[in-house]
Amino acid sequence: MQTGRLPHEQTIKAIAQSFRGVVLDIFGVIHDGATLYEPVHEALTKMRAAGMRICLLSNSPRRAAAVASRLLNMGLGPDLYQGLITSGEMARAALGGSGRTSRAPGGRRYWHAGPPDLAGLLDGLALERVAEIKEADFILATGNMEESDSLLQQARQQGLPMVCANPDLEVMLAEQRIRCAGSLAARYEAIGGRVIRFGKPEPFAYESALRVLDLPATAVIAIGDSLATDISGANRAGIRSALVMTGVHHVEACPNGYPDHGLLAALYEQHGALPNFLLHRLSWN
Repeated sequence: MQTGRLPHEQTIKAIAQSFRGVVLDIFGVIHDGATLYEPVHEALTKMRAAGMRICLLSNSPRRAAAVASRLLNMGLGPDLYQGLITSGEMARAALGGSGRTSRAPGGRRYWHAGPPDLAGLLDGLALERVAEIKEADFILATGNMEESDSLLQQARQQGLPMVCANPDLEVMLAEQRIRCAGSLAARYEAIGGRVIRFGKPEPFAYESALRVLDLPATAVIAIGDSLATDISGANRAGIRSALVMTGVHHVEACPNGYPDHGLLAALYEQHGALPNFLLHRLSWN
């Protein structure tokens, strides 16, 4: 990958002068999985006051309303953003036949792979969750399973497609690194399985966000913490981007608490993704 001119740190205040809209990640940017980052509320308030439209775009395998409710409990209300899209909502819409995409597997019986509290994503649809893989037409992946090699092999032998409702490979939950459904999907692909992803870095996710913002890609910036999904997806969608260092790359690229540009250059090369800007955190100044 030709990295060209590497990005250096900017502030939201400086960036806001060049854009009318923001596609904004949530986990690792707005909060750490448990607590809202301290400067975020002020940053979003001032972004809105500056006339910027904000669409939250998350690879959460949950319904959008559930994510909005969680944000509200953290002190961030819907008045601070134009819309909220989750990969879980996109997957549900496609599987329920109400989405704008035809990327859905055949059949109505599915086997759930992921935490039990995420098993209800498709509840209310004309689909049936089954207890055994052998009974399924497809797999719904909402999380990772460490001990699943034999189950993945069985699914591949049956030719089952996997619907990945969270393409993230991992997230940081406070200080703990958690593997996501994207990791499981990558393992399935490695043994020849077919995966259908909903969310970033798929172009459809960014197209959905641009519709919410009602703005062209040239007037929008995407802000996220992951090179593999947020920045890679923005690159593919032709949207300029900013990498925030409070999420998944903080430990590996901020050894002294601040971005190390040599370590970041190696990460850009590794992921084949390059942001236009770098943000220490999501703060106005």
